[in-house]
Amino acid sequence: MSQISSPPSQNQRFVLLDGLRGIAALFIIQRHAEGLLGDALPSSYLGVDLFFALSGFVLAHAYGSALADGRLSALGFMKARLLRLYPLYGLALLLMTAFFVTLYLAGIPTPIDDLHRPIDPMELLIAVVTGLLFVPAPFSLTLNGALFLVHPAWSLFNELVANLLYGLRGARASTRQISMVIVASAVVLIIAAMVFGRLHAGFRWNEMAAGMARVLFSFSVGVLIYRFRDRLPQLRPYSALACLAVVVLVLAFPTPKPWRAWFDLLVVFFVWPALLFVSCRCIPGPVIGRISAFLGTASYAVYVLHVPLLSWMEFLLPQITDARAFPFAGLAVVALLTLVCWYLTVAFDQPLQRRFKRSLRSQTQKP
Repeated sequence: MSQISSPPSQNQRFVLLDGLRGIAALFIIQRHAEGLLGDALPSSYLGVDLFFALSGFVLAHAYGSALADGRLSALGFMKARLLRLYPLYGLALLLMTAFFVTLYLAGIPTPIDDLHRPIDPMELLIAVVTGLLFVPAPFSLTLNGALFLVHPAWSLFNELVANLLYGLRGARASTRQISMVIVASAVVLIIAAMVFGRLHAGFRWNEMAAGMARVLFSFSVGVLIYRFRDRLPQLRPYSALACLAVVVLVLAFPTPKPWRAWFDLLVVFFVWPALLFVSCRCIPGPVIGRISAFLGTASYAVYVLHVPLLSWMEFLLPQITDARAFPFAGLAVVALLTLVCWYLTVAFDQPLQRRFKRSLRSQTQKP
């Protein structure tokens, strides 16, 4: 999931894409706030595939030409990507580590362990070390059933792998070569959908192939759409509202279990690519533009920080999960969490990003 940027060589800003990403991030919160908002919506995890497609488009816009003509090396690109992702991820890792240490010291078992076993300090230590290195733990953690202590980081890790491939070769790859990656990934996705019954996979070791196929397919589609973005004329502002509505409808769609695999494939193969192709040509009106900009600014922080923030809120304020407060407490928490994440982005992350960019620019300009 990547923040849209406007480097000096690429001044165009795709504001509506911010809104798409922001809405998808809010649906991801809903998946992990069942105590506050009820059962997870069956299709909401498809927001991650939309993130991947948006990321491919955005990074092709921001870095594609510099990588293709050699002005930026793959190493420099990966350094920029890690600096972009790590500050807020590092904050999330700190909060999540503190949460599990608090549970351990209080003798409270991890909430996800059905056996109510105490937290294993060695497992927690391994999870912290691998988390600091931004690599998966060597086993699925009983702490949270995932590969990272900050478990949404599984998708960030997969995206970084896709970024590395893009930096090494993808930016200079032909349309035919990118299409071959898309076709090969699509085959793996079809197999994964049949095996798992849906595309909600990638955050455990036995699902890693499915997770990599998800990112390689959608990221490559995003790169390809960027190359052909000008084939469609600019669309009127009311089209922007329709695009946002499509995201809401898809992620909230109550997919029956027998249809879920086919619905997921339909969305990832056709709906998200078509939506991205149309959305990148929409110029939203002032109201939709401001909403999209706000949601886009908050979206990465929402995605990476929502699990630790929700964990701490439910631990410190258990009354918010009271059935009598449903769903108003949950909606208030989502609104507060989004505002906090917007503020952390503006006050903490964006100043750091500006400093990093100045540092990277001065390093590349040295003789």
